[in-house]
Amino acid sequence: MRSLLITTFAIFTAASALAQTPPPTTKQNPPPGVAIADAERTELEAGVASLGREIETLRGTLQTNPALLALLPDVQVFYKAVDWALRFDEFMDAKQTASAKRALAEGVDRAKALKSGTAPWTTATGPQIRGYVSKIDGSVQPYGLVMPEDFKAGEKTPRPLLVWLAGRKNERTELAFLDERWKSKGEFTPPKTLVVHPYGRFCNATKFAGETDVFEAMASVRARYPIDPLRIAMAGFSMGGASAWHLGTHHAGQWCAMSPGAGFCETAIYAKVFNDKSEPPPWWEQSLFHYTNATDYAANLANNPLMAYSGEIDPQRARADMMEKICATEGVKMERLIGPNTKHAYEPVAKKQLAAWLDEKIAAGTAAMPPKVRFTTYTLRYPTMKWITLDALEKHYERADIDAELVDEGGFRVKTKNVAAFTIALPVAPAPLDKTHQPRVVIDGQEVVGPPVMDFWTAHFAKVAGGKWEVTATATAAGKTHGLTGPIDDAFVDSFIFIRP
Repeated sequence: MRSLLITTFAIFTAASALAQTPPPTTKQNPPPGVAIADAERTELEAGVASLGREIETLRGTLQTNPALLALLPDVQVFYKAVDWALRFDEFMDAKQTASAKRALAEGVDRAKALKSGTAPWTTATGPQIRGYVSKIDGSVQPYGLVMPEDFKAGEKTPRPLLVWLAGRKNERTELAFLDERWKSKGEFTPPKTLVVHPYGRFCNATKFAGETDVFEAMASVRARYPIDPLRIAMAGFSMGGASAWHLGTHHAGQWCAMSPGAGFCETAIYAKVFNDKSEPPPWWEQSLFHYTNATDYAANLANNPLMAYSGEIDPQRARADMMEKICATEGVKMERLIGPNTKHAYEPVAKKQLAAWLDEKIAAGTAAMPPKVRFTTYTLRYPTMKWITLDALEKHYERADIDAELVDEGGFRVKTKNVAAFTIALPVAPAPLDKTHQPRVVIDGQEVVGPPVMDFWTAHFAKVAGGKWEVTATATAAGKTHGLTGPIDDAFVDSFIFIRP
């Protein structure tokens, strides 16, 4: 009993001390909004309620029309943007009430169209606002889409896609994002190319949920329009440049061209983690830097064209300088454009050069089956490069490398480091292997005979006792594997639950 009383007293004393201590100051993002006129609030609240009822009605009536039901998020994004601005006081400027009214009017028009069995915005050209339902939390997320002026309804020929990653703007609520996407086509609009502007779950440089948002927005576009998977490019500036470094190195096999502009590319130096005035993070925390550091994945830039941009006198130029040096140590030449006497912006002449470079690379596309693949990773969260997928590492959060090439004899030569299992999966057609024999695969100097070649070819390899490689029937699933490498690696890129104490 005495110990219980002492413990209770200690807890009470600590709680009292905390209660007397002012809370630490924090910076709120997005910042607090401004007050709007009562009459404006009343009008907008009524409009939100009315549109909400229309959405619920449509949810029921469209059950028999899955194609139109799939377009309901294109209405819901307008409802959500205005509803949240009202509920969370996220009007950053009193003039945004006009944007809110426009959003509600657009939502009502689209709801009416769906009710009548049409969706005219899906065939319109120029800047559009679209939406999808995220697998992370079931929320509706907006994205911008710029449709080329020569687009025709019903066309079947696959189009290129450019993914544009936005810079940081603390006031970019979902309502503000809609307003931006209405007003601008963005920095680059390559000919005959769709341009997608992911929202990115606010300002997180496409980390975790922001990364998922990019690929979910891309998947939404690809589900609605014919997109050429070999002509998908990606670019961004400032925070979007940081996003481009991240996605360009961790997912290098996805892109036919990449252009990071003026963005950070690693964690510690940019965040001043090793400031002399503070204790360095513990070793296990520093290990996790490998999750996000684009510098650690620089070798992957050997797989696709990249053009980095920096202003000549932009402090962020130092980040690209760092990446260039690291690329050199990896034997990778990093192409760059420098805007003369320019700070944190695109210099006009350099921007034209970059636009021409993007146009050229998008038109050319990338190979479905490049003869050589070079891949570096630290986690099975990022396991794939072109036709190579790592299925198991010998040790996580240590560098793993695999270099693979198709050799003239109709087989493969593979070199590995810190890899315990991997898969070769070739494009469905045409198969670059002779169907009359079983391919020879030489792994780390050891010859392994692969399974017979069909119309396409997938082969799994695993390291067994004694460090020997063997063909396996399926991808290795023991221990850490795709989707189960964390929990830190996977927790926040998919659905998760917070449990309060």
